Amino acid sequence: MKSQRSSYVFLTACLAALLIVTILVAGCTSNSATTSTATATTPAGSAPAATTQSETLTLTGSTTVLPIAQAVADNFSATHPNANIQVSGGGSGVGIQAIINNKVDIGMSSAVVSPAQLAQDSNMNIITIAHDGIAIIVNPKNSIPSITLDQVKAIYNGSITSWSSVAGAGVANSNNQIVLVGRDSSSGTRTYFDQFVMKSTNDSMSMHEDNSNGAVLQEVAQTPNAIGYISIGYLDNTVKALPINVNGTLIAPSVATVKDKTYPIHRDLYMITNGQPTGLAADYINFLLSPAGQQIVVAQGYVALNS
Repeated sequence: MKSQRSSYVFLTACLAALLIVTILVAGCTSNSATTSTATATTPAGSAPAATTQSETLTLTGSTTVLPIAQAVADNFSATHPNANIQVSGGGSGVGIQAIINNKVDIGMSSAVVSPAQLAQDSNMNIITIAHDGIAIIVNPKNSIPSITLDQVKAIYNGSITSWSSVAGAGVANSNNQIVLVGRDSSSGTRTYFDQFVMKSTNDSMSMHEDNSNGAVLQEVAQTPNAIGYISIGYLDNTVKALPINVNGTLIAPSVATVKDKTYPIHRDLYMITNGQPTGLAADYINFLLSPAGQQIVVAQGYVALNS
């Protein structure tokens, strides 16, 4: 009896040991298969396969430059599907300050960066990307045929308040009180207009301050007695762009007259980076400055650099 019990215990122990060995072998086989699969995906000595990742590029600032920036972004993205390009306005002052504060990759400006702004960021890199003109616009109902820069200055500083004081001007069946429409203080267009046209005089307190070229265009288009100023890239048939009378010669705002610099209110447009652009920012700007990019500038109604 004792011998049978010993044999039973011995047999049970053997079976248990065999079960443990089986489990251990199965575990080792499973681990070996997992390792084998990983090794097959990434062969020894090879770099891991590159993953497709989205890259973000941020631009902000001038509403004059904005249509160029957005159109370039749309075309650039066609060959760079992983590029997430975010373009917003706000005015040249906003774009320049965003670069100073290192908040965006590219700032957009339609005004020259001031010495005070440059002093805040000695690493600022300013790139000319196109040329532009500032058009003086009135409502199509206004009979005015042309205007001088002296008249524009007098209207905007409040010396002239009625269209009756301007030869040939006026709106039928309406009072002739001039409605002044301009830009807000962060606008590069406002900065250039004040420097070049207004010079040593201040804008009238009665001027409506709009925050974009598009807003000025819309207000003048809807207001018979209004006068405003916008980039030539925004001109359409909802307003009347006035030729500037320069010593008896009438010069209309156009790509051609900005290109040959006969139109008196012309300027450069800029993109700004902190130091030399690299990576996606460099690729984007290089595309903008390429022949294909400059064709987009022309398609948006502006003047290309080498035209």
